[in-house]
Amino acid sequence: MQKIYLWLLTCCLSFTANAQKNGVIKGTLSDTSAGRPVAAATITLLLQKDSSLVSFTMTNEKGYFEITGIPAGEYRLLITHVKYHSLQRRISISAASPVASFPSLVMNDLRINLDEVEITGEAPPVTLVGDTVQYNAGSFKTPPNSSVEQLLKKLPGVQVAKDGTVKAQGQKVNRVLVDGKEFFGKDPKMATKNLPADAVDKVQVYDRLSDAAQLTGFDDGNSEKTINLKLKQDKKKGMFGKAMAGTGTSNRYEGRFNINSFKGARQLSLIGMANNTNAEGFSFMDMMSFSGELNRMRQSGSGNASFSVSSDDAAAAFMSNGSGNGINTVWGGGLNYNNIIGKKTEFTSNYFYNHYNPQQESDIRRQYFLPDSSYFYNQHATSNNLNNTHRLNLGADIRIDSLHSVKISSSFGYQENRNKNNSTYETLSEDLQPANKGFSNNYSTGHGSNLRNDILFRKKFQRKGRTFSLALQNSANNSESNGSLLSVNHFYNRTASQPAYDSIHQRNTISGNMNSYTARAVYTEPLFKHSLMEFSIGNSYTKTTSDKTTWDYNNSNGKFDQLNPGLTNNFENTYSYTNAGIRLRTKQKKFSLAAGLNWQGASLEGTIIAGKKDSVIRQTFYNLLPSLRFQYDFTRYRNLSINYAAITNQPDMAQLQPVPDISDPLNIREGNPDLKPELTHAVQLNFMSVNPFRNKNLFAFFNIQETQNKIVNDDVVDSAGIKRSRPVNVNGVFNVSGSINLGLPLRALKGTVNFSSNVGYSKTKQFINKASNGISTVSLGPAMRFDLNPADKLDLSFSAGVNYYKTSYSLQPALNSGYFMQQYEGEVNWQLPADFYISTSLNYTVNSNRTDGFNAKVPLWNASVSRQFLRFNRGELKLSAFDILNENVGISRSTNQNYIEDSRIRNLQRFFLLSFTYSLSKNGLSNAAMPGIRMIRR
Repeated sequence: MQKIYLWLLTCCLSFTANAQKNGVIKGTLSDTSAGRPVAAATITLLLQKDSSLVSFTMTNEKGYFEITGIPAGEYRLLITHVKYHSLQRRISISAASPVASFPSLVMNDLRINLDEVEITGEAPPVTLVGDTVQYNAGSFKTPPNSSVEQLLKKLPGVQVAKDGTVKAQGQKVNRVLVDGKEFFGKDPKMATKNLPADAVDKVQVYDRLSDAAQLTGFDDGNSEKTINLKLKQDKKKGMFGKAMAGTGTSNRYEGRFNINSFKGARQLSLIGMANNTNAEGFSFMDMMSFSGELNRMRQSGSGNASFSVSSDDAAAAFMSNGSGNGINTVWGGGLNYNNIIGKKTEFTSNYFYNHYNPQQESDIRRQYFLPDSSYFYNQHATSNNLNNTHRLNLGADIRIDSLHSVKISSSFGYQENRNKNNSTYETLSEDLQPANKGFSNNYSTGHGSNLRNDILFRKKFQRKGRTFSLALQNSANNSESNGSLLSVNHFYNRTASQPAYDSIHQRNTISGNMNSYTARAVYTEPLFKHSLMEFSIGNSYTKTTSDKTTWDYNNSNGKFDQLNPGLTNNFENTYSYTNAGIRLRTKQKKFSLAAGLNWQGASLEGTIIAGKKDSVIRQTFYNLLPSLRFQYDFTRYRNLSINYAAITNQPDMAQLQPVPDISDPLNIREGNPDLKPELTHAVQLNFMSVNPFRNKNLFAFFNIQETQNKIVNDDVVDSAGIKRSRPVNVNGVFNVSGSINLGLPLRALKGTVNFSSNVGYSKTKQFINKASNGISTVSLGPAMRFDLNPADKLDLSFSAGVNYYKTSYSLQPALNSGYFMQQYEGEVNWQLPADFYISTSLNYTVNSNRTDGFNAKVPLWNASVSRQFLRFNRGELKLSAFDILNENVGISRSTNQNYIEDSRIRNLQRFFLLSFTYSLSKNGLSNAAMPGIRMIRR
């Protein structure tokens, strides 16, 4: 009933507001020289009392404009044009006089000097500049000392997940630039979590062309969703940043700083952080896996795929809540330096170190499928891992002359790693009788390094459109680790008086190396007036080696000196491919098109030695990979793009190796040397419509993927609960995903409302005891968000969303799973007298239709009170309370395998933190304090 009352109240407010919006402002512009109409002038309507934005429009080719739906009030009308002096008029709209008409407004040419005040209007909140969606940061209010991440959460069409991952127009943002340059490498979170929001003037979202494609200006399909943060002019001429330190209850602490010194092309930034409050400042990216093999290498054969392929993206059937997972301790710091050396070289460099210590305690419940029954698996696990990572990136873009350039990029990383994982588990039959139970303790230490170099040579010819580029890349990885495993298991036989007993006590050493190179040449030739023909050829070669030795514990002498041949193996493999392609590109006034075909020949060879068994793998694959990219511009502010690509994904050595891995005695894995590579056909559709003058926008994104020879699991489970898995190829796997976001203004309430929804459908197949199990998942997630500024010093945000997932199984329809997750959020930021601020947020999550014990309702309530002081309000003292109700817990469900899994993770719960923040800036103005207009006396 409360939801119904809220909905009725909202409707009533909307009807009331609409009933009061009867005002109309219209007029016609002409110039002083010949009395000609002034087209494309910007008409800005501001409230008289505070100069806040009400509406925008532009004059047509006859110089006419009209703004409708204006509530009663006092306004200021600003009229601007790049070739004319600005005008302003004061307007009063009332029930008695709802129409303000200006039949003949005259604009003066800029060549005529006027001794008057020039008034420049604030930029519209959202606009479309070419293919770039540009947000005016000053139009989106954020609390004092907010990060860029908090600013992004306010932008329509942009979503920020709890882990800091950013999506724009439905696509993941892979790179965040600062004034067009990298900020601490390619990790987006380095900029979003460390730069202050009040330093940003514009946020630009676009598809960044690859370095090679920037030579011609045509998208080669390797673009990636990118955000560029344009800083305010005063931030580019000196030093800015913040430093914060805090201490709290339960031995919690948090400290961070960022110092930035920008001057012209020089960018110097220093950041640091240390906390045990789960506050992130970067992505936790491991360079090596240390689990017995190097990271899986997935080769994209088309050479023009602008999007990743994952059958789980459409309807992941996975949702978590709570603030972070587990309890993490983080230290980190780094230096970023960019500059122009001489007149022809753009130099970029950055170094970053992080110490990451995640600790986690979890409970898992699974229900596995069998052709005619099911069984249950319960697990309690703890982990305490430690990673120390160093990353160094260097780059130089050298402009040799107007026709030639070379770009060189190098990166080096080194990591030390320690993992400690303990678990207890049990397997139960369908009638809840024990099948087995046991515990497993794993411990490992290791270290690894990687090196990568990229060289790109670019040449333009005298004839426009004729270009040549050559890209060379080589990389080398190596890792070494030492591990130990202690596992004890009891297997129950209903006919036996005592359970069977099995134990594993062993140590192992693992080493691995990987070396690779890739070369690709591209030549473009102009064809007709607005078209290019592109020819490309490429070659890649990768060699990987791995060596694992395992010793069992010797009870007679207490040493690990008994070689285990079943778990001792080494392999060496090479993977290479050659591709050649042709592509036609054309760019017309209203549309652009790129269509091509790529031929690929790939080979995989490997030798595996395990115990006394040798295996040789030889695979050769040939594919024709078409691609298509089409974009149509309906207007300057509305376009539609369609991408199609065929992408290959090769099986890795772990999937091909026909040797059982019995390190986990309850889950034995064995490779399949007859695997074929996956071939995915993927289509993306992206629609954008922005009305910057009325602050309305619509973003829609859809993705369709169909995969042939998809690699899935073939599981066999015996009566003791031991599962043996082997990868196989299947067809008929596809998924569809999409998202829609509609943003509308609420001028009566001084805010905006955003309606959004995610939708997905996926279909895959797996095998259990030789029976096929078709798995299909439907997901739907409508949501609504209000961002309101009813008063200058009050900022309100409210949102509500429901996520529904339904998974169906052909093998066991009785176990079809449908479940909900509801999420309600509210946030209030209020500036009180004497520079006091109050902020509070509530995130209430309701999980339903889960396994007993996992239908948690999680209210996560945070609050803070702060006061700004010192000159220009540079100092801030804040008292923060996290998880006031002490209810934070992580709940998740996964339903896209041969089992249904519910998990619960113990998260960081209630604590209080007292902190002090000092801002390094020339003045105390933030986004919230910037005026709507600025006045310049000539």
